[in-house]
Amino acid sequence: MKKKSIKVFSGISVIAILIVGLLLATPFGTVSAYTDGKGGPGGRNGSGGGTGSTVTGTGTALIPLTDVEKDALTQAILEEYGALNLYTSVMDEFGNVAPFYRIARSEQQHVNALIKQATKYGVTVPENPGMAEVVTFNTISEACAAGTAAEIADAALYDELKLLTTHTDILQVYTALQNASLNNHLPTFQACD
Repeated sequence: MKKKSIKVFSGISVIAILIVGLLLATPFGTVSAYTDGKGGPGGRNGSGGGTGSTVTGTGTALIPLTDVEKDALTQAILEEYGALNLYTSVMDEFGNVAPFYRIARSEQQHVNALIKQATKYGVTVPENPGMAEVVTFNTISEACAAGTAAEIADAALYDELKLLTTHTDILQVYTALQNASLNNHLPTFQACD
């Protein structure tokens, strides 16, 4: 009986050693495949064959924007510049009055969010063209009515741009900016005009 149990024990030991050897060998072989410059999960060159653009530090390859998406992003930046310029011109005329001061700061954040996406995808960021014409208002109420119109135009533009865009990160930015226009800025301007 002892001889049989020793043989079984020896057989189990051999199997255990083989399993441990396989477990130890597999990760090391796999790691070298991932880090030898040929891409793969966690590799230096993204999840593909190592071609295409990458975002530094993420290991994720970027899918380039189409020309239509680049134009859409440029339009969004210019639209946000327009709103920022309008609200800044109201403050130039009336001082740092509510709600223009707060919303102008928010518009600058919108511009920054869009510029971040443009930079990420290598899209040339347009210069802020400033106001196309000098706009003056007799009252804050008139300026608020202009703000209402600007926020409605912003939201409508994002409806159009979202139809032209497939990149989820850019769609998320467009949606967040549109929501800020519709849910925060627009009601504020409507309340003051």
